[in-house]
Amino acid sequence: MVFWNSVVGKLWITIIGLVAVVLALLSLLLVQFLDRFYIQESSDNLQQLAVKIAEVIETHPDREHVETARDLLRAYQMNMIVTGLEGIEGVEAIGGSLLVDPALIIDNPHLKASERGQVGLVRSRFPIYIPENEQTQMKDLLAVSVPLRVSDEVGGSIYLYQVLDELSETTRETTIYILYAAAIGIILATIFAFFLSTRITNPLRQMKKAADSFAQGDFTTEISIRSKDEIGNLASTFNHMAKQLDEVIHALSREKEQLSSVLRSMVDGVITVDDKGNIMIANPPAEEMMKAVMFEQSGLEWSGAESSFVGSNLPEPFASFSCEVMKKEMETVTDITSQGRTWSVVMAPLYNKNQVRGAVAVLREMTKERQLDKLRKDFVSNVSHELRTPLAMLQGYSEAIIDDIATDPEETKELVQIIYEESVRMTRLVNDLLDLGRMESGFIELNKTEVSLIPLVDKIIKKFSVVGNEQQISVRAETTLNPGDHFLLDPDRIEQVFTNLIDNAFRHTEANGQVILSVALKEQGLFVDVKDTGSGIPEEDLPFVFERFYKADKARTRGQSGTGLGLSIVRQIVQAHGGQIAAHSKLGEGTTFSIHIPKNHLPT
Repeated sequence: MVFWNSVVGKLWITIIGLVAVVLALLSLLLVQFLDRFYIQESSDNLQQLAVKIAEVIETHPDREHVETARDLLRAYQMNMIVTGLEGIEGVEAIGGSLLVDPALIIDNPHLKASERGQVGLVRSRFPIYIPENEQTQMKDLLAVSVPLRVSDEVGGSIYLYQVLDELSETTRETTIYILYAAAIGIILATIFAFFLSTRITNPLRQMKKAADSFAQGDFTTEISIRSKDEIGNLASTFNHMAKQLDEVIHALSREKEQLSSVLRSMVDGVITVDDKGNIMIANPPAEEMMKAVMFEQSGLEWSGAESSFVGSNLPEPFASFSCEVMKKEMETVTDITSQGRTWSVVMAPLYNKNQVRGAVAVLREMTKERQLDKLRKDFVSNVSHELRTPLAMLQGYSEAIIDDIATDPEETKELVQIIYEESVRMTRLVNDLLDLGRMESGFIELNKTEVSLIPLVDKIIKKFSVVGNEQQISVRAETTLNPGDHFLLDPDRIEQVFTNLIDNAFRHTEANGQVILSVALKEQGLFVDVKDTGSGIPEEDLPFVFERFYKADKARTRGQSGTGLGLSIVRQIVQAHGGQIAAHSKLGEGTTFSIHIPKNHLPT
């Protein structure tokens, strides 16, 4: 079925059908022509012979000449009937062994023309008796009748007839030869048609194969046709077109790759949308931002490939923002916040001639900048507050001493003690700032020595147990260390780390809560966890807890807010020992600070 639907099949069957019809008509016409030609020749010969015999008999109307004519007819396998001749009435000259009833010949309407002085001719089937097998068969006979004139009057007739078996055999053999010739002609035409159609369609198949390769992106396929006809010209043009397309596609691919490389390498996000809000281009930073927005809206993470964003709808609030930009046809800047992260979005319309066809947006994450701005403002506010209180107390108590408000030495000593404690507090604040500045600049000095952490842990727990009892907070240590485990560390700095972390935990833990200090030595190194059951830290604040100036919400610090420098100092000390620190927290469940110092940084 595929072959007959192909160009080769259609062209082949068309040629074969046309040749077959022409040969069939030609064979039919030729057979009919030969049949008529042979019958006409036989009729003319038979008629001429009958006329000659009639002339002879008319000149010599005796039996001897009739017998002579009979012998002559026997040689030609013909038969003769003579009627109306005196003395030989009804004499029948028979050539061969065929017998026919003379009455059927004489009474034939077509042959009665001789009685009117005309020549009669008929071709018809007559029953003939065959003596050899004693059977009667219907055979095709050709009969002619001519008038027999005696004294210029029609006195009788001569009938000549001949069986057309030999003529039919000749016609049949001729027909067979014609059919053989027609069959040979059809076979040759079939071969020629198949060769011709294949030769014509082979270039078309090559072009189809090349077109399929083009559809798959392969423009290197070449059609190898070297003929000088129209098909060759078409193939040459096709090859030239493929070469041009290959160059254009490669140029476009290079430009697209360059654009993709630039977009992938950009820190800022880039999004291009059409006038219906469908995403056309989105680089990885932009996709990351859209994932955050979609997660905040639906609570589900995007599970598809990054490229799946292309063709999807722009999520809110970008969709409304893009509609506003395309409507106003002007560049617009806005900030978008999602999951504690802030992006600055600059969006401008895209034009196709004079019509807006979409918009392009550049997104820059400003989370750190905004957080740092907030931290700086909080730092100025916190430091001002921390300094204002002791300075006010220093000023007040100093004035009290100067004005001799204190009446006895004990009261004066108490005022001086308060002045001293507030000065120590300010000194500690300034020292923390200086230490942090030196640490962040890389100027941190560690006095490492071999130390066992068990006595240090016990010391820290005892120091905070008193505070824990006052605030009704349980503090305990969990350790798997052995007394013989020694580490090359700076004990003062490690104590500062433990102190800052536990102090931070106390400020965020309510009464009846607990703080646990866990220390363990594993194959990977030293692990320290400080876990509390306090109020926890918001998820959006976790990335910034170790930044300088960071302070938690005062509503969760039980009124004991610090300076925001302790955790930053902890991180610098841990990193100076080659370790890492991380925070894990959930609101209402507490916070865990985990420290890991790899074993290769803990030589003993």
